[in-house]
Amino acid sequence: MLIISFILLIASLVASYQNIQTNTQALSYLNKVQVQLTYFTKNLNNNLKKNQTIILQYILLHKKLSDTKITKSFNSIDKSLNELHNFSTTHTLPITFINTLNTIKKRVSSYKIIEKSIVNALKGKDKEDLEDAIIGFNSVIQKFSQDTKALTNLSNDILYTKIRNLKENNKKISITLLFSFFTAFLLIASSIYKFNRFQNDLKEAQKKILKYNEDLEKEIFKKTQELHKRIYTHHITGLPNRNKLLADALSHTFTRMALLNIDRFQSFNDVYGEDVGNIALQLTATFLKEEGIGFSTHLYHIGGDEFVIISDNEINENTQMFTNNINAILQKYEKKVFTYKDQTFQFMMSCGIADTGKNKMLAYADMALKDAKKKNIPLSIFNKNKALDKKYKDDIVCHKKLKIALQNNNILSFFQPITPIQDTNKAVKYESLVRLKDEDGKIISPFKFLEVAKAHRIYYKITERIINNTLNTISKYKIPCSLNLSLNDIQNEHTMEKIFNILNDFNFNELLTVELLETEDFNDYEAVSKFCLKVRSYGAKIALDDFGSGYSNFSHILNLPLDYIKIDASLISNIDKNQNSKLMVETITALARKLNILTIAEFVSSQEILDIVTALGVDYAQGFHLGKPLSIEEYIKS
Repeated sequence: MLIISFILLIASLVASYQNIQTNTQALSYLNKVQVQLTYFTKNLNNNLKKNQTIILQYILLHKKLSDTKITKSFNSIDKSLNELHNFSTTHTLPITFINTLNTIKKRVSSYKIIEKSIVNALKGKDKEDLEDAIIGFNSVIQKFSQDTKALTNLSNDILYTKIRNLKENNKKISITLLFSFFTAFLLIASSIYKFNRFQNDLKEAQKKILKYNEDLEKEIFKKTQELHKRIYTHHITGLPNRNKLLADALSHTFTRMALLNIDRFQSFNDVYGEDVGNIALQLTATFLKEEGIGFSTHLYHIGGDEFVIISDNEINENTQMFTNNINAILQKYEKKVFTYKDQTFQFMMSCGIADTGKNKMLAYADMALKDAKKKNIPLSIFNKNKALDKKYKDDIVCHKKLKIALQNNNILSFFQPITPIQDTNKAVKYESLVRLKDEDGKIISPFKFLEVAKAHRIYYKITERIINNTLNTISKYKIPCSLNLSLNDIQNEHTMEKIFNILNDFNFNELLTVELLETEDFNDYEAVSKFCLKVRSYGAKIALDDFGSGYSNFSHILNLPLDYIKIDASLISNIDKNQNSKLMVETITALARKLNILTIAEFVSSQEILDIVTALGVDYAQGFHLGKPLSIEEYIKS
């Protein structure tokens, strides 16, 4: 607003100055025009009077008239009339002035005629004509006097009108200037007022901003602390979490690390619920804090049911002392009875310890923990010869090979013949056995990659490839084949959906046999039996693998709809040397025959073994003595 005021003020001053300059120029112009107009009017009047005087002198004094003098007098009058006429054409003059000037022109013409009459009367000394001419002369002179007076008055009126207009214009300019100054003054005053008010408001705003900044800093500090706590603290136990452990590893030199895991804690959670499970974790954290003081400087809850105890005291404590202290904690924890409301709980822990690998200590401790779990012992120490490290590195390499093989369709099926040894007219069957071909073309046995596949949850992909390989072979060569499915496969809905969709459209189901693996894990007979019945409904057959390897196998043949049982290799491999194995195989064969189940002897590695199982009535034999796992083309060609 202040800027607008100054602009308005300056604009008013400029406009006023320009108007004053214009008026000054107009006044100067009017003065000049008026002087000229007055001069020309008076000059005309004087010339007329001068001419009249000359005429009167001659009339009164009876002097002889001079034509030259009269002619000069008339020329002066004509000159004055021409000057007025030219002036009126170059300047804007009122119409009354022009009309009066034209009247004077006409009178001058009449006047010239009368003068000539007078001159002629004088020359002729005609008294009567002279008297008549004098009367006309007096009349013209009187009218000349009136016209010139009127011309003079008109000239003065023009001047007066122009001056009056200029005065009025100056008055308007003065009023406009005063109004502009007054308006500008008000605007400036208002702007100053508002500016002062703005300054006060600005000061108040600054105070508020400063206070807001202080509050914001406090809030940011508070939120930062909360965020730091959330990032670096486990939300259940309040202990430092995995993020804190990784951060501390950068600023501390850890010498020993113990990774502790509560055994079967997931089962506890399933039974008692997650809320009670969280209470158990809190009680465990309290226990570890109390027991860890004195020899451990760091305790972490890195997630789930896993805790970490760190030692960075290299001088006063060696690995054996650290291990003994951890062992003591594990023993106390196993005996500790936790109470919550009206319930009591007891837990056990497994532990892996690492004392090497600055950046990989947690990974090494995890390897040791998994080793302890696998061996079912409370504590395992990462071996300095890095045998565990090598195993995990091998697993990583194997996983990579698996992924590449799946991408390149290099999960293959090798086939081992299952030969009929009682009725040789029956067709030879072939078992589809999985193999992996790596990028170098090397064939890798399943014992080296199946566990890795299960650990990385891609086992089902291998199963699907073997299903496809086996059914394609049956369809192409019209030969009976079997493929292996585990309980893990049966429980995988995606795998089951895929196999039943295939069987629904497959034209050679009667040539397919499904062998059930991992029979020791069968505890839900209803689900397994339902699967077997559905497979048989498509015309395929069911075989039970590794029969005789455990006591539960005998209950399987009573609860499952089976077509074949494969006698376990532990009974067949030494049947030629062990009478008990021979007796067991004889018993299994007799029982199977009564149940209308065909038998298959696995691991037939010599002619002696083949002769014995044949004599005992086993229906089929399978082993290196009869044929190694090869590509199906090698058997078909032979």
